[in-house]
Amino acid sequence: MSEKQIKQLINLSIQEDKVYQDITSKLTIPNHLVASVNIVSKGTGVVFGVDILKKILKILDKKIKIKVFKSDGKIIKRGNKIINLKGKGQSILKSERTILNFLGHLSGVASETRKLVNQTKKYKTKICCTRKTLPGMRYLQKQAVKAGGGYNNRYNLEQEIFIKDNHHLDKIKFRDKIIRVVKKNKNKKIINVEVDNTNQLKQIIDLKIQRILLDNFSPKNLKKALKLIPNSIQTEASGNINPKNIIQYAKTGVNRISLGYLTHSVKNFDFSLEF
Repeated sequence: MSEKQIKQLINLSIQEDKVYQDITSKLTIPNHLVASVNIVSKGTGVVFGVDILKKILKILDKKIKIKVFKSDGKIIKRGNKIINLKGKGQSILKSERTILNFLGHLSGVASETRKLVNQTKKYKTKICCTRKTLPGMRYLQKQAVKAGGGYNNRYNLEQEIFIKDNHHLDKIKFRDKIIRVVKKNKNKKIINVEVDNTNQLKQIIDLKIQRILLDNFSPKNLKKALKLIPNSIQTEASGNINPKNIIQYAKTGVNRISLGYLTHSVKNFDFSLEF
């Protein structure tokens, strides 16, 4: 994501909140009043969104002075001061919701990722996000996952070849289709094939593919399937995996575990703006 695209995203957020038309702050806070405020953590986790916060404030009021106590990727605890802002009270108040929306959501993604990474680290499986991201937020969400210690799967449809069940709409046999893709892969892109059962798996383990995604396998069936896959092929598990059962999946020895909820429905991390 380019700086231009990030700026467009920020401007869209400013426009949807009609920040420059904040009638309440204009009517209640004198224009000349200077305030000093702290953004404070209300929980324990990983902060992410500080850099985007600075970009937002630079657009809204570049005279606001920013002092950072906890930079992106740092562990934070309840009561920690993250940032101090000093500037016009009106400017700080009109920017409050925009900056906390970004900071809260992205820190939520980073914090949940770190929790899962800590849960599974002794099993050496990689915690990955997916393309199930909020529109316009993919780059920032995937950066937040990395800040939490996780890994990014493909960023877009061009980055690698990922053959899912919906790509089998025609009458070409499963194995024949994968062979055809391997032969046509002139640009040597990573080929990832999703399988739903052991029968599909057995048809492709001798082909020149880089990764197999085992979708909706139980931990027991996943462990059996992994014994069939050569070490030259990376393995990934996905589907109905959550914090309650992730240890069972990590114990199987699968290389990667991908979870869509990390970006599409993770809980917002709570911060407060204290004057």
